[in-house]
Amino acid sequence: MDFKTFVDILASLAAIVAIISVLVGWYRSTRKPLKIVRVVVHKASEDMTFILVTKNRQPYPVTTKRIDCYRRKIFEVQKKFGGEPEYSERLSSREALFMGKSEFEVPANANTDLRIKVTGTADIPNRLLFSMDTSHGYHELWCDEISVLEVGRTEVYSVDYKKEYKSKLAAKVMYRWRLVQELTRRCSRRLRRS
Repeated sequence: MDFKTFVDILASLAAIVAIISVLVGWYRSTRKPLKIVRVVVHKASEDMTFILVTKNRQPYPVTTKRIDCYRRKIFEVQKKFGGEPEYSERLSSREALFMGKSEFEVPANANTDLRIKVTGTADIPNRLLFSMDTSHGYHELWCDEISVLEVGRTEVYSVDYKKEYKSKLAAKVMYRWRLVQELTRRCSRRLRRS
């Protein structure tokens, strides 16, 4: 291998590293600063407490000014007389679980529990949409991991399996493997039904 070939290989590798670093920087800057990792809902007889496990993915604190929670979005297609058809997405107060000013500060690169107490009770769907007005703009965040705990009610359940591991890596690998198995099992059941 001569010197020119070696220099060309190094220059190509440097160009690839530069392109990848620019793409990673672009991806990180386009992400929303906040992510709602999990929602735990404590239901009592007359009120509910929403605990939003919120992650700040940026190296600066983010302040929330308002947080609204919805079951879903409304999608509409309408045509005004003499006009053309129009498509719109909107958030309806009929689908809201709570709406209100909630000022919280989420520290830089940190996880924080945001607690919001709501009077009255409602059915909680498997997926929630949060509309957040923050110090860094307006964001719509979906959360799929919802846990509803009814305060004062005992829950009895059986465990299909439980295994302890000494290593975090082994536990995570087994957890992912069990998720894949469960997903495969569900898909095969759906295919059999149809």
